Amino acid sequence: MTWSNVPGSGPEHHRPQQDGWSSQRATDAERAAWEQGATSLFPPGKIADRVSTVLLLVAGAVLTAVAAVAGIVAVASAATSCGTSASCSTGGLVGGAVLAAGGAFVVGVVTLVFAVRAWIRRRTSWWIAGIGFVLAVVAVTWGTVLFVGTLDQQGVGRDGGVASAQLPTG
Repeated sequence: MTWSNVPGSGPEHHRPQQDGWSSQRATDAERAAWEQGATSLFPPGKIADRVSTVLLLVAGAVLTAVAAVAGIVAVASAATSCGTSASCSTGGLVGGAVLAAGGAFVVGVVTLVFAVRAWIRRRTSWWIAGIGFVLAVVAVTWGTVLFVGTLDQQGVGRDGGVASAQLPTG
């Protein structure tokens, strides 16, 4: 962008005013408005940043929803195959599912807050959403590892429970 595009820099702004007001005052206000940019949260030059940020935030929200649904189904399935055995505790199963879904949810909310703050301050925000998405994936992975570790410790699924399926023999 050249300085010739700045409001108040053309020849039409340098002619004297007839009403007694200084043309310099209007020029300074226009120049200040131009230098600060648009007043919208979506200035034209940052559309790609906003779109990528929103897409990453949506991907994190979808990941959180899938983790929550999968956690509910997995805990319900593992708890029914666990039975009333004294050695079988659903605490680790629920803890893993809550860590996966809840951790991703908390990371998503914090990421959204920081991204909106960056928008208000007219900063780029795609990297904030990217880090948030990676942290959500880490939370879901950590919760899944805890869940599967609990299944392995308790032996759930080894004797026809959740994790085993048999093909018909022939």
